[in-house]
Amino acid sequence: MIRRISKWLFVASAAALLSGCIHIYQSIGHNHGAFIAKVSGKPYEPVANRWDYKNKALLYVYRPNSQWAADEIEAPSFYIDGERVFNIRANGYTWFELQPGQYEIIMRRPLMGLEGIENFDLKRIAELKLKVEADHVYYLRYSEIDPPKLEDQILENDLPVGDGPLVMVKPELAHADLIATRMLPEGGQFVRNTGPLTEDQLEDVFDSRVVVPEDDNTMKWWW
Repeated sequence: MIRRISKWLFVASAAALLSGCIHIYQSIGHNHGAFIAKVSGKPYEPVANRWDYKNKALLYVYRPNSQWAADEIEAPSFYIDGERVFNIRANGYTWFELQPGQYEIIMRRPLMGLEGIENFDLKRIAELKLKVEADHVYYLRYSEIDPPKLEDQILENDLPVGDGPLVMVKPELAHADLIATRMLPEGGQFVRNTGPLTEDQLEDVFDSRVVVPEDDNTMKWWW
């Protein structure tokens, strides 16, 4: 099965390259699961007032520990507006400052680091539209086998905000979960809402991210 998928990806990649336009989703080098590389960052520490709360929103994304997650060989990837920003391992968390607006969140499961080509995904785990406002803090919880209770979830029009194992939860549950987590190596960054990509930008996709001029970068790192 794996050999067949790998062969299909090779053929599809070659065809896309020959056509002169390709968008490959991949996280090679970042896809190691907790079974191979446990999260070894600093224990959870709230961002507190170290973010620009007057102008931006703050998003935490975390994954509680479980035997399932601890035995994982490859960790799912997390995309914001088409850009892979990190892979989420067991017992890990990260955070982002977001410009107010709406974002497309997609999670993909890799196979040997490859996740899909163009409109084809090997495994799309979750997809949701996330609208954020300045001076608000949001918590996205990812767990395949331990979903939160309904009373711990954020509801919108009486429906949970999320998709499948990725769910927005209330601060009380998030704080209780986060105490046991450690910081993932990727994250802690500012993400600007860029809106839909143009056709020219789609043609410039490389390494799972949009290539833009240096002085017009959509990502700013905070360490």
